[in-house]
Amino acid sequence: MLRSLALSVLAVSCARTVSAQVSLPPSPLPLVSSDSVLRLAVDPARATGQPVVVLLQESSFRVEADGRWQQRNRRVVQVIDESAARGLAEQAFAFASSHQTLTIEWVRVLRTSGVVVSDKPAQMQDADVPAAMANPIYQDQRVRRLSLAGVTAGTVVDIAWTVKESGPPRPGDFLFRAGLNGPVAIRRSLIELDVPEGYAPVIVERNLTVPRRDEIANGRRRYTWTASDQLGVRGEPFAADSNGVVQTITVGPRGTWTEVARWYHGLSKDRYAISVSAASRLDSLVSASGARTKLDTIRAVHRFVAQDIRYLSVALGAGSYQPRTPDDVLSTALGDCKDKATLFVAALRRYRIAANPVLLSLAQRPDPNVPTVFQFNHAIAAVRDGANWVYTDLTAESMPYGELPETYQGSFALLIADDGAAQRITLPVRPAERNVSSFQLTMQLEADGRASGRAVERAEGAPTYGLRVGLSTPLDSTRRAALSRSLTQRIFGAEATGKLRVDSLVVFDGRDLSAPAQLAYAVSADEMIRTIGSTKLLAVPSVIRGPARSFRTALRELESRGPRQLPIDASRILPPIANVTEWIVTLPPGWTVELPANVSATSFFGSYSSTWTQNGRELRQVRRLQGQRGIFGPERIAEVLVWLRTVGADDQDFLTVKPAAAP
Repeated sequence: MLRSLALSVLAVSCARTVSAQVSLPPSPLPLVSSDSVLRLAVDPARATGQPVVVLLQESSFRVEADGRWQQRNRRVVQVIDESAARGLAEQAFAFASSHQTLTIEWVRVLRTSGVVVSDKPAQMQDADVPAAMANPIYQDQRVRRLSLAGVTAGTVVDIAWTVKESGPPRPGDFLFRAGLNGPVAIRRSLIELDVPEGYAPVIVERNLTVPRRDEIANGRRRYTWTASDQLGVRGEPFAADSNGVVQTITVGPRGTWTEVARWYHGLSKDRYAISVSAASRLDSLVSASGARTKLDTIRAVHRFVAQDIRYLSVALGAGSYQPRTPDDVLSTALGDCKDKATLFVAALRRYRIAANPVLLSLAQRPDPNVPTVFQFNHAIAAVRDGANWVYTDLTAESMPYGELPETYQGSFALLIADDGAAQRITLPVRPAERNVSSFQLTMQLEADGRASGRAVERAEGAPTYGLRVGLSTPLDSTRRAALSRSLTQRIFGAEATGKLRVDSLVVFDGRDLSAPAQLAYAVSADEMIRTIGSTKLLAVPSVIRGPARSFRTALRELESRGPRQLPIDASRILPPIANVTEWIVTLPPGWTVELPANVSATSFFGSYSSTWTQNGRELRQVRRLQGQRGIFGPERIAEVLVWLRTVGADDQDFLTVKPAAAP
C-alpha cells in the first residue's frame, strides 16, 4: 500500500479570476460568525425530502513552499429529519499521528433560536485504525471519535477542527481537494487557499459557476471561492463519476511528474538487488515450474509473488512509500503492493527481462494535471514486451499475468523508468468482447415432467476472477455440498417445486492461473411440467429467464425521478461483458412449444437479443447480452428508458407445450 494523505476526495477545470491588492488580516476561525450562520436556517416545512441542510461549510488551507500545511474546517448542519440525527451525533476525524496534529476547535449543538443544547462532546476518544484480518495494513492513522448529545430534528450541529501537517513525506508535496456543492443543499460555501506570495500552486477548477478572488498582502496570496444556496446533487442511477454538475477545486504543488518519479526512484533504486541465496531460491522455483520460454519464466515468477507472498502492509514512517528489499520479502513471505511489485521487477531483471514499477490509484482516477504523489496509493509492475508494456497487479492473486481489475483500466498512471524518469501512461482497457461469460443448460424432458441434463459455465477475462477466488481452496465435502445447494437455487429459483438436484460437480483449480475457468455439473428436476386444466406448462428455469425483472425495477426508478442531471456511464447499465445463455431441451416425441416472440434491442450502451426456435424435438433459447464503455450526456436517458422497457418485457416463467396427439 502507498499512503495517500489527501484530506478529501473530489475532482476539478477552470474559471475566471479576479485579482486585487488589499491588506489581508489573518484568517482565524470563525470566518463567518455563528449568529450569521443561524440566520441561514431554513423552515423545515419547506425542506421536504431533505434530511439535512448544510448552512455553512468552510475550509481554509494554508500551505508553505516546503509542503507543510494547516487546514481549518468548519461545518454547520441543520437537522431537518430525525432519520439523520443518529449519523450526525457520531463524528470521526482521521489524521496521521506521526506527522499530523488534529485539534477540535469546538463542537456544539444549538437550537435554531441560538439556544445551546450542548457545547462539548459527550464522549471523545482517539483510537488506532484496526488492521483488517484479510489484508492487514499497519499504519499510523488515528481516528478521533466524538459522540454528541442532544442531536435531534430541529437542532444545528456546528463543528470546527484543524489539521496541521508538519512533515510531508515528499518535501514540497501536498494535495488539497474541496467542493462548493454536494449531495445535500448548502446555503453557504467558502473555500480559501493561502500560499506564499511568490509561490504558484497548480489549481484545477471544475464546473465552477462563479469566479474566484485573488488577493495579495503581507507576503501572502489568498485565493477565495464562495457559493450560495447550492441545491443538492442527488445521485442518479447509472451516473458517471465525472460530470458537469459537481463544483470542485484541486490544488497541488508546482512541479512535474518527473520530480515525483525521481523521488520514488530515490527511495526504491537500491531495493532491486538480490542476494545469492534469494537468487538461488528464485532459480529453483523457475526451474521447478518447467519454464522453457521467457513468458513461462514471467508467469512462474508472477504466480509465486502473487500467491505465495501474503499481503501485509506496514505503512509506518518510510515504509509508507519505500519498498522492502526482495530478501526481506522472501524471508517473511509477506509484503504489500510496492513490496510485491519490487520483488517481481527485481526477479525479472535477474533473467534480463525489462520490468519497472508503476504508481496508480486504487479507486479515484488521478488528475494528470496535478503532479503529486498523494494521488497514488497503489503500485503494480510493467513488463516490456517489444515496443509495448504488459501490466500486472501482484496483489491480485486470482488474476492471470497481464490482466488488470476493471477499476484500473483506462486510468492515468506513472511508470518509473530505470533512471527515475517519469513515463505518463494510460492503463490498457480490455475490449468488452474479450470479457466473456457463457452458460449452457442441456436437458432431456420426459412426458411425466421429469428432466435431467448437464450445465456448463465458462468465463474469460473479468468474469473469471470471482470464480477463481471462490475455487482457490479445494472443495471438501461441506463446501461441495454448499456449492451444489447454491447452484440449485440459482438454476431453478426459490419458487420451483418438486425434487431438485445438482451433483457431479467438475471444477477447476482457482489457483492455477493457466487453467480455463469452467464448471460442469449434472442437474435434475421432477416437476418441470405443470398441468392447469387441459393446458400443460413447461417451467422455464430461473437462470434462463434473464434479467427482465431487474431491468423493470431500474425502469421504474428512472421514471420516478425528475429531469436527468448527471451524465450516463454505459458500463453501469450493462457491464462490459459478452454474456451468452443457452437452453437446449430435447422434448418427448411429437411435442411442440408455443414459442415466445424474439426480442432484440441495441443502444449506445449495449445490446440484447433473445431467440427461440424449435427444430424437431429440440427446443433452443439463446440470449445474448453485451455491454459497452463510455460516458454519454444526460439527454440520452430517453434511449435508456426505451431499451429497458423493451428488454424488461421479455420475461417468461412458463411455456405452453402441446403433447403429441393420441394415436
